[in-house]
Amino acid sequence: MSIRPVILFFAPQRHDGQAHFPMASMRDYGLESQPCSDIKELYSQVQFHHAKKGVRVLVVLDGAAADNSIVAAYVRALYPSIGIISLVASNSQSELLLAMRSGADNYCLRDASFELLLAMLLRLLSRADGSAFLAEPMAPPPPVDRPGFWAMHEHGWVLSGPQQQRIPLTTAERAFLTTLFAQPELRASHRQLIDAVNNSSAPSPPAYPGRLGLLVSRLRRKLREHGTDAPLKSLHRWGYMFTGPVL
Repeated sequence: MSIRPVILFFAPQRHDGQAHFPMASMRDYGLESQPCSDIKELYSQVQFHHAKKGVRVLVVLDGAAADNSIVAAYVRALYPSIGIISLVASNSQSELLLAMRSGADNYCLRDASFELLLAMLLRLLSRADGSAFLAEPMAPPPPVDRPGFWAMHEHGWVLSGPQQQRIPLTTAERAFLTTLFAQPELRASHRQLIDAVNNSSAPSPPAYPGRLGLLVSRLRRKLREHGTDAPLKSLHRWGYMFTGPVL
């Protein structure tokens, strides 16, 4: 089977619909590329192309560091086999850690040459055998639970608790916790969490701070029903933090 790679550029800061790197140059190397001006468009395009047989989807994230983190964590949870490169503004350790912990395969300075980004993309395309290029997601490794730790399994749809509870999550709860788990200190702002919840369930009414509080209240109650307290801390007028140990 011939493999057709598709490069999706997440570039929300550009109002002209163009990505930071030239699309025409990608086509010269046989790579189909497409800009995505917002998160919803990117998710839609990932889903659309990932459903095609013989297509290998790669994602280049050229948004703000916080936005890139949310997108990388969400895409990685849904489609483990997709290649992700996050563009960063600097070599600061905090920004690089955020990029890698969120689920990116690699990072590249935003002002790097086209040739360097191309080399990274081609490396992602060649790093695995042909079975990894098929449209179906790779099978996740068997869940590994350790007493006393929290972890997310089954593409983020199940939260395992410290006593090895298996807690199913709704779409909004999954987006909320995935965003928290993706942050270096397991904390995220109200805006980050609201955006993640909104982008996870477009048909639902948009989330807002009050609805976010209701989501957390219901999540706390669900965890109590499974025999454990929710290690969620409200950060006054800023956001939430996950305070439990995670794998």
